[in-house]
Amino acid sequence: MDHATPSLRGFVVLVVDDDADNLDTAAAVVESFGCHALRARSCDEALAILDSGAHVDLVFSDVVMPDASGVALARSVRERKPELPVVLATGYTEAIESVTESGAIPLIKPYTASRLAAVFAEQLRVEGTPPAR
Repeated sequence: MDHATPSLRGFVVLVVDDDADNLDTAAAVVESFGCHALRARSCDEALAILDSGAHVDLVFSDVVMPDASGVALARSVRERKPELPVVLATGYTEAIESVTESGAIPLIKPYTASRLAAVFAEQLRVEGTPPAR
C-alpha cells in the first residue's frame, strides 16, 4: 500500500466466494491491507458467521455463486445489520443495478488492490480517504 492509502489496519472483513482459489486470493489481498479476513464459501456460511455474533466491519463478496448470489447475501445482510457495508464484485455490468438495489456497493472486475482498498476505506469511513475512482 502506498502512503496516500488510508490505513485499514484492524478492520474485520468477511470475504465470500464459492471458488476456493478466488477466496484465498481475495482474503490475502484484504489481509495485505492490515485487515483480518474471515472466509466463507457460500451465502449460508457468511450468514452463519454473522449470526454467530462475530465482529464484522464489512462484507466483500462475489456476485455470482451457485446457491445464493452476492445480491441475495447483501439483502440478507441488510435485514440483519442494515449499517454493515457490503461490497460486491462482478464482471457483469448488467448486474450493477441489482447490486445497488440490494444496498451494496458494486465493484467492477477486474479491479486493482488500490481500488479495492479505496472502496473499503470509503465504506468504512476511514479519515483521509481519497475518493474512490
